Amino acid sequence: MQEVALSNDLTKLTTEIKTYQSIGGQAIFEIGRRLKWVKENDLAHGEYMKWLKESVNMNPTTAQRFVKIASELPNRYSSTDLGWKALYEIATMPPEERDNPQQLDSGETKKPDEMTVRELRETKKKLKERDSQIEELKNQPPKVIEKEVEVEKVPDDYYSLKGVVDTTKSLNERYERENQQLRSELDNMSSNNQSKDLAENKKKLVDEIASLNTAKNLHQEINAFLQKVTINNYLPSFESISHDHKITNSILDSLSGLEKWSKETKQALQDQNFIEGDITHD
Repeated sequence: MQEVALSNDLTKLTTEIKTYQSIGGQAIFEIGRRLKWVKENDLAHGEYMKWLKESVNMNPTTAQRFVKIASELPNRYSSTDLGWKALYEIATMPPEERDNPQQLDSGETKKPDEMTVRELRETKKKLKERDSQIEELKNQPPKVIEKEVEVEKVPDDYYSLKGVVDTTKSLNERYERENQQLRSELDNMSSNNQSKDLAENKKKLVDEIASLNTAKNLHQEINAFLQKVTINNYLPSFESISHDHKITNSILDSLSGLEKWSKETKQALQDQNFIEGDITHD
């Protein structure tokens, strides 16, 4: 519906406002329109408040609320029987909620234009609290969830044993290089006429190669064992092992055998020196 243009004649506007005041209800919007028009166009020549009081018999707060109703609410509300107080409460609700059904504390569900002034105020309070909570959540920094992780203690000698494994790998690489060099020398000897000295030197090279292979194989076996029990399974839960004494004693016997072998091998290396130190070649 097209709105009727308003006059710039203050006397006429005053008369129209008084007429609508006597009608009430749907006239609220027309009163608000005219109050807004007078104020925005300064038709009272700087004496808007005085004009409100003397000519319209309305206090500034009520006038402001009439203006709010006329500015905010759609024309469909002009046909309702709601008073200006209820209309003002609707006009000050979030626009997207003005037509939405709301659940009241009583358990009833009503649309705003079906509510009393008290129910409208109650609904506005709940909507404000909801919006405040949403805004608070938006402004909160991301929550970091801290979780305590149990780290099993690494034994003091773990890193020293791991170092043995790393050193053994390095030695194996060295044996490979020296083995290849010895075989190269042996091939050169085989291509020449063999004298007694050459035959002896060849035998010596063959023995050195065999010795290197023995050392290499020994290191590989030790390395494989340490990698398995030291790195991968060094931290077993002994509580999970069977409490059967026969099984426990069997494990202890195996460990004793390993300890004996290790001791004897170390002694053989020290006493017999069957790997003759470092081999250097020009």
